[in-house]
Amino acid sequence: MSINDGASRRPVGIRGVAVVGAALLLVGATATPSFAAEEDGSSDAIEVIASIAPESLEAVSTDEGIVVADDKALQEDEFGRSVVEQPMLDPTNPDSIVKVDIPVNPSDGIAFKQDGADEIVIGLPNAHQADEADYGNLGLATYDNNDGSTTVPIPQPDGTLQITTVIDGPAAPTRYAYPITLPAGGQLVDAGDGYFAILDSAGLPAAMIEPAWALDANGEAVDTHYEIAGNEIVQIVNHGDGDSYPIVADPAVKGKYISKVKINTVPQGKTVAVYPVNSWTITAFDNYWQEYKLYVSSTYEGTKYKNQLQCHWDFAPFKTPWNLDSWRPNVS
Repeated sequence: MSINDGASRRPVGIRGVAVVGAALLLVGATATPSFAAEEDGSSDAIEVIASIAPESLEAVSTDEGIVVADDKALQEDEFGRSVVEQPMLDPTNPDSIVKVDIPVNPSDGIAFKQDGADEIVIGLPNAHQADEADYGNLGLATYDNNDGSTTVPIPQPDGTLQITTVIDGPAAPTRYAYPITLPAGGQLVDAGDGYFAILDSAGLPAAMIEPAWALDANGEAVDTHYEIAGNEIVQIVNHGDGDSYPIVADPAVKGKYISKVKINTVPQGKTVAVYPVNSWTITAFDNYWQEYKLYVSSTYEGTKYKNQLQCHWDFAPFKTPWNLDSWRPNVS
């Protein structure tokens, strides 16, 4: 996907979908899109993803709008929010909070930029031997890594760049390295509970990486984890002869959901003021909690702070800031 019109990067186009409004496209009424065979085989990997991990394709941000494959992406919660309402990543909107630029040449890496943060470039696995991008259904770029694996980046409305790799068989690698070009003075760190973070020069989150996962052809979990090697995030997928192929695995890089955190002194004690980037965004609470902990010391990580943060996330997302008070008791 590209916001720009450079010769080395091709915009994501749409095939076989109908327009339902200015920025929304609906793919059928089934749980997953229907994928027609492409002469170059570029849709094969997407078909595998649709079969094994259909949630990865529930809502996809493309240059022609947001493609949804499941009606639940259109369902509104009690606050009028839905997956496609005021998305963080929308290439049709020049003011989109998160922008990604997916290259034709995999060696160029994927540029990931959030408003107010430095650009990050995410390298692709085995890019030195991978073919240039093919474009299949949904206009998604697919890279044949020429090693028994294919990589498919999937941009999503909540500001996630899911970099999905399809592993064809036991001869494919077990190690998939993603070199990260960090902001000046930045670092890549283990954030705990399976999360990793890209920090800026001030030690604050520039982007988050969700826990690793991998599923085999039967939807069974395959053992996997991340390791840090310098500026690389490396996914180890422990697959072998006993597994059912193909296997789908991915790291998911997310834009940050918290713009800032301030600790204020008041007569009763301390108040931690949390400012969400976009209260319209629907995402898992753990994504907020893991990011929040990177802004504060352990003093403000107790159960009462987690409970208050979740209360705002659950019941008052549009009340800004989300104030977490030190004198509150531990309640669920």
